[in-house]
Amino acid sequence: MPKKLRTWLRKHGATNDEIDRAQRDGTLTLLAIERQLRPVRTRYDFDAVVERSGVQPESARRLWRALGFADAPAGAVRFDDEDVEALRTLREQLFTPLFAVDENLDGLMQQVRVVGAALARIAEVQSDRVVGAINEARAAGLGDEEVAETVATAIDWPRIAALLDYTMRLQLREALRRKLTAGDPGDPGARALAVGFVDLVGYTALSQELDASELAGLVDRFVEIAYDTVAEHEGRVVKTIGDEVMFVADDAGAAVRIALLLTERSAVDDLLPEARAGVAWGTVVALEGDYYGPVVNLARRMVELARPGSVLASAPVHEELRDRPGMRFQRLRSRRIRDIGRVEVWRARTARHDRLARTDATLDDDRDDRDDQRDDGAGDGARSEVDELAQTE
Repeated sequence: MPKKLRTWLRKHGATNDEIDRAQRDGTLTLLAIERQLRPVRTRYDFDAVVERSGVQPESARRLWRALGFADAPAGAVRFDDEDVEALRTLREQLFTPLFAVDENLDGLMQQVRVVGAALARIAEVQSDRVVGAINEARAAGLGDEEVAETVATAIDWPRIAALLDYTMRLQLREALRRKLTAGDPGDPGARALAVGFVDLVGYTALSQELDASELAGLVDRFVEIAYDTVAEHEGRVVKTIGDEVMFVADDAGAAVRIALLLTERSAVDDLLPEARAGVAWGTVVALEGDYYGPVVNLARRMVELARPGSVLASAPVHEELRDRPGMRFQRLRSRRIRDIGRVEVWRARTARHDRLARTDATLDDDRDDRDDQRDDGAGDGARSEVDELAQTE
């Protein structure tokens, strides 16, 4: 082993026994990564961490699980002074008037779960990139010691952590600005928003035909376009689930523009199938970075009614935008949607969208009536049935 690598590992908390074992097992690269991320030696078991932090044992266990980690075995020395300081910070900073939490800590646990889940996703993305780079290095003929040396110098975690902190502060500033400047904030968990859903037409069939790398490339491309488009028009991506993107916007017009642009950009992209979208407007409940309520449900269901390349909007969206220059709406047959009831459906367009749009389609009235009579909206979620209800104008 190169002396420089051993010296680096020792400086970052690894013992000689750990280094020798990793060299025998061919896991020096993993050891280098672990020492890069956590350079201090473990000193405490869980009970010792709790005692030093001043946090109640049961509260500490709940916090640890809320972060997404399993309980450490009794007596296992897996923790260090950084763990002690993290618990101490929670105790000192969150139990203040500004960050007041309820006595049973339910509100705090909710926040910790959200942070843990968000950071777990970030870790998955970053780890994929690191593993990919390591595999490429090994494929190029580098051995474990050589890759470990590269890891020791290539990953600058303090700078990465600083970028995460920078991004977090920017996001927090924007979120607070939106909420504190609301004209009528009312219930802090409820507010009027436009909610949009966009998905790729035929994705399920494509997922059976493409190999893993091709499917990942398709999804990555769609997500890239979605994030760019949503941010471009001052919306916010809430989540992505497979081929589906959920977003919100403070302005109904912005939400419609986002949906129209996403369908347009998907249609002309060489990699993607066509997209379709549904947009609804009204009061939603915000919780843990997600949104809930009838408006969200309606927007999601409207996607299932939409033809490829089209954007369907709810009646409140139409009411908000009917007199706005550049916005055009076509009224379609009202639909009965399972668990929601009968709703008005509008096709959204802009002047620009009219120039780019493909052949339009509307829902066939006769088949629509028979569908309503059959089962109070049952089957509205089946995309193949909805597609059969469409005809060319």
